[in-house]
Amino acid sequence: MTSKEIIRRLIAHDAPPRIGYDFKDRSDFKWVPSRRYIDLPDNPYDEWGEYPELKKLTGFSGEVRRDIYGNIYGRFNGKTKGECIRGVIEDWEDYRYELPRFDPAHREELLKLDLAENDKFILTGGASLFSSLRDARLMSNALADTLLDPEAVAAFMDKLAEYEVAVIKSIAGCGVDGWFITDDWGTQDRTFISPASFRELFKPAYKKVADAAHEAGMAVFLHSCGYIYPFMEDFIDAGIDVFQFDQPDAYPAEVLAKEFAGRAVFHSPVDIQKILPTGDRDLIERRAGEMCRMFREAGGGWISKDYPTYIDIGVETAWAHWAEDIILANSTI
Repeated sequence: MTSKEIIRRLIAHDAPPRIGYDFKDRSDFKWVPSRRYIDLPDNPYDEWGEYPELKKLTGFSGEVRRDIYGNIYGRFNGKTKGECIRGVIEDWEDYRYELPRFDPAHREELLKLDLAENDKFILTGGASLFSSLRDARLMSNALADTLLDPEAVAAFMDKLAEYEVAVIKSIAGCGVDGWFITDDWGTQDRTFISPASFRELFKPAYKKVADAAHEAGMAVFLHSCGYIYPFMEDFIDAGIDVFQFDQPDAYPAEVLAKEFAGRAVFHSPVDIQKILPTGDRDLIERRAGEMCRMFREAGGGWISKDYPTYIDIGVETAWAHWAEDIILANSTI
């Protein structure tokens, strides 16, 4: 059975033979770009650097860069992807947020790859929804907006969703199996906003994107850091098929397996905060085995994975391999 079929059966909850793999040296997935932008304005600040004019705008002393929307990001010591320190939307009354043109010819490039015949499950990346608001407005303003200017938030989310739907439609029928959304929605123990606000202002955008992806034959993956248990039912109702959680033990994983594994799949490493950083081999191997067992007993529901940058979280590669070895040896469902 191919990787593509195994992942499809996991997502369909249709007697998969094993859990999924998404390790650096063994993966059931192949990634392809969802779009290629054209006619972008010149951006001399695209790469990280020491730009006096951007530093003057932000008062930030580290490296800075500006994205295609006009948001400015900062970071220190060349680490991480940085955080937005100046958003492009300073006032809802008078703002510009230009969504870039994507090249319709990208479809032909994907078709040439014969992705439908590839043994791997083909994933592509959709842009963020909430995270786009968070960066354009900065987090403090974005959260305040949900209370003070909900109409502007809802309209902005719908604008982003319509754009993502257009991208999805442009590559429908190209052999892509999954659409990936990346949005962080929680702190370590709670969501950023109430479930009621999420339901009113954000859920319709996720549903619009998920509906379009499903119509195009794609499963929908959602990455979120933090604890988002209060949103889980709404996300599932909106059409999320796979949750990419790097901290499954925030719930913990037993809750995910018991309450949701029959309706959703979890794309997760062994927990990157409570387990892997300890460097405790016995603990890491024991937890990896426990996760295999709990999801096996639930009939599936787990795609095991690596964290992409272990160096950023103080985890040595050998520690991650301890977990991977246990998972590979106990992956049969």
